[in-house]
Amino acid sequence: MSTQSNISCNGCYTYDFSNVRYKCQICSNYNLCLTCYNNKKQTLNHLSSHMMLRIEYPLIVNRDTFFSRQHSDQLNQLGDTYLSRYMSNLSVKPPPTRTFETFDQLTIDGLYEYLLRLDPNIQSLAENLRTHRVSGLDLINFNENDYENLNISYGEKKKLQLLIERKKLNLKVSDTTQTPDEIVELKSVIKKQEEDIQEKNKSIQQLEDILEKHEQQTQLQNAIIEQLQDAMEKQKQEMDMLLELVEQQRALISASQKS
Repeated sequence: MSTQSNISCNGCYTYDFSNVRYKCQICSNYNLCLTCYNNKKQTLNHLSSHMMLRIEYPLIVNRDTFFSRQHSDQLNQLGDTYLSRYMSNLSVKPPPTRTFETFDQLTIDGLYEYLLRLDPNIQSLAENLRTHRVSGLDLINFNENDYENLNISYGEKKKLQLLIERKKLNLKVSDTTQTPDEIVELKSVIKKQEEDIQEKNKSIQQLEDILEKHEQQTQLQNAIIEQLQDAMEKQKQEMDMLLELVEQQRALISASQKS
């Protein structure tokens, strides 16, 4: 049974509502117990047709009066047994052992996935190797002809050779703790290759400038030679004319002497 604070039934004036009471939604501070509500109790201002709100209160039970001491002990024992089973299911289990692959153990697809995980920018290289069915062990045994047959560039070849060199150090390719170091080394190799390419480009540009200047000088020399050839041709023509005049003078002198 339950007493709901200082609220009493306006029908029978009891304070014992048996854990439920009904509050009128029209009358002010008007409450009925379950018995009066079922009997449709009416007073001077309250009618049974008024809307009532059902309010329930939790049942308060004294465990020692509801159970005997024997039942209470059995309940405690049952609770302890259930708790122990529940806690045993929550026992900490060791994490599963991680297995790693070395570079030469990578399959064709394993090598492809590893290269993409290492550097997404070399996807075309990874796809090229997978298309030609190259595994990790195959890549270790690559020679210069193999790189050329697969049209692998110089920079890509250096990246792959670095990975193979790391395999010789017996590093685990699936160990994520090694991946940052590999990326740093690869970036260092790429940076060095880019610097070498820039130096080669500078050298090529210098050679092109020298060739251009040499070509200009050659064109100038050819023009001078042509001018000299023209001058020599004119001089030859003038010499021929002079020789012809000399011959004519000789002929005139010879004719005058005979006469």
